[in-house]
Amino acid sequence: MAIAAAELKRMQRDIAALKKDVALLKRKNGRRRVVTRKKAAIRAPSVVERQPKEALTSVEVARRAGLLAELTPEEKARAERWHALPEEEKKRIWDEFFNLKLDKQLSDIIIENRR
Repeated sequence: MAIAAAELKRMQRDIAALKKDVALLKRKNGRRRVVTRKKAAIRAPSVVERQPKEALTSVEVARRAGLLAELTPEEKARAERWHALPEEEKKRIWDEFFNLKLDKQLSDIIIENRR
């Protein structure tokens, strides 16, 4: 199961909101301790400073879960061959791909392959 970039960003926002809620609910010496935005800003780095670390952490989590993987040598070779093609050839290939006429609808082919 793969995670889309939009889903990953939504999860990051949810985690940030939960962290803020936890900070507001922490208790110190049996009393409820409210962390104001000003105090939180002093203690925590800004969102801009934290974002790259969180993004790297999210990517690392996805990689460890098996959702992301390094390219295989074969995939790297294919990518190099693609990048080496002239732009006209790439355009021709994309045009052929987008104008491809199938005998059956794609959904029918997928259903048959699932059987």
